[in-house]
Amino acid sequence: MSLGLISGRMSSALLRALVLTIGVSAVLVSKSAFPAATLRPEVARPLQTARALYQAQRYKDALASVAQAEAVPGKSQYERDVVAQMGGVAAVAAGELAVAARDYGVLIQGGRQPVAEQQKMMAALASLAYQQGNYVQAVQWGQRYQSAGAGDPQMRTLLAQSYYMAGNFGAAEKVLQPAVDAQMRAGRAPDAGDLRLLGSCYQKQDNNAGYATVLEQLVKYYPTAAHWGELFDRLQADPKFAGRFELDVYRLKRATGNLHSASDYIEMTQLAIVAGHGAEALSVVTQGFDSGALSKGADAGRGERLKNLASKAAAQPLSAATSGNGAALVEAGFNEALSGRNQQGIVLMETGLAEGGLTDPNEARLHLGIAYYLAGQKGKALNAFDAVAGNGEAATLARLWKLATRST
Repeated sequence: MSLGLISGRMSSALLRALVLTIGVSAVLVSKSAFPAATLRPEVARPLQTARALYQAQRYKDALASVAQAEAVPGKSQYERDVVAQMGGVAAVAAGELAVAARDYGVLIQGGRQPVAEQQKMMAALASLAYQQGNYVQAVQWGQRYQSAGAGDPQMRTLLAQSYYMAGNFGAAEKVLQPAVDAQMRAGRAPDAGDLRLLGSCYQKQDNNAGYATVLEQLVKYYPTAAHWGELFDRLQADPKFAGRFELDVYRLKRATGNLHSASDYIEMTQLAIVAGHGAEALSVVTQGFDSGALSKGADAGRGERLKNLASKAAAQPLSAATSGNGAALVEAGFNEALSGRNQQGIVLMETGLAEGGLTDPNEARLHLGIAYYLAGQKGKALNAFDAVAGNGEAATLARLWKLATRST
């Protein structure tokens, strides 16, 4: 997956949410945490000062006041816990990972804090470690957070990102894939960031099948131009789609709004002319000029010459097909549909498929689905794409056309 789709790093906004919301404010010591009957004045006074400094966002100064409380001799276990709690809160806010780990570690190991509070401390430490680039420690605290029975999805993402940044792509995959699968089973769209990171994990492990699956899921749930573009890059780099299915890939690019460059328009126009689809060729090259891709620069002259060729090809009469030749009927019908005579073309194609004798029935079903799509008959298009069997190129394209049909 291209670096344009996945940076490998969490957003600063998410980190702030994890550190400040999960890890800090939830365990902020309030005035009621310092009852006079159980906390001696010499401990309570510097802690109250630390609390005020914390609220004023003077985190380093707050830590200095906590240190005064720490220096008081003969503290009870309760006093040690309160000092560690305030110290951990201030240390996280100040970005002092070592101090936060020490203080929260004392509280976690002691087991005297409620489980929910321990989980928040683990979340804060994992988030702070990640923020400081200490991914190994972020993984350790993230694992402990999960082992404690917590299930915050932001922390799952942080753990997966920590594995990823530490270079353990397999472990990141094992965190992400079950979460993605669970969302889809529940009928919900998986998180887009999780999908992009999962795709990158598969790519880093040279798992092309997993990578392709994630790309299709991204297109299914988030049909952006960038996601379609990434998928088309992969398709067009695959030699299996060269040859007779290359024009079908361009047709899908065009249907999803992903014809952009002059080379796209030129290549698709040339392929359509060679295939005998003159009207389609003229439509494509005209779109290239209308979009501006062919109307300027070095490609303008070439585009004009190509437009003349496409105009001549479009002016040629379409070949007629008679009953008894299924393949010829399908080809003639597809040409009719591509020329804008959708319903006439569909009738011919349906007749040709019924008569049989086709070299590749799946390619014919794929083209029938495209004809339905062009006619605006999306329900019938989906049925035709569903009828494409096997796991070859036609089936792959039919699956992608179904995604396009549902999203366009």
